[in-house]
Amino acid sequence: MARTAGYYKILRPNMTSVGLFGATPMEYRCNVWNKPKEPVSNHPRKGGGLWVAPTRTVALALRRYVLHQHGICVRIFKCTIGEILYETNGRVKTDKLFFTEHDEVHDLPSLSK
Repeated sequence: MARTAGYYKILRPNMTSVGLFGATPMEYRCNVWNKPKEPVSNHPRKGGGLWVAPTRTVALALRRYVLHQHGICVRIFKCTIGEILYETNGRVKTDKLFFTEHDEVHDLPSLSK
């Protein structure tokens, strides 16, 4: 069952994963269901799965963090996800996600310190 309420994917400008948690880099595409390369797992650190932010607020906080701590600019897409495999307050691991070019979040606040 696909879930549509308020999930956000954070990607590098070239549409690849940010890779802060040591995951294998992955390229994402618009208009298709993106799925992990590895077999999916509900384990928080092992096995395949795609991580998303559960809310816009968390996505914006992650955007600020990766820029200030790692120097990485990101794009944010609102997305539809598949099954939730694992979740915390700040991240959700899913088996697939879908977004279009129109789902990119453009009304982002300034990142001044």
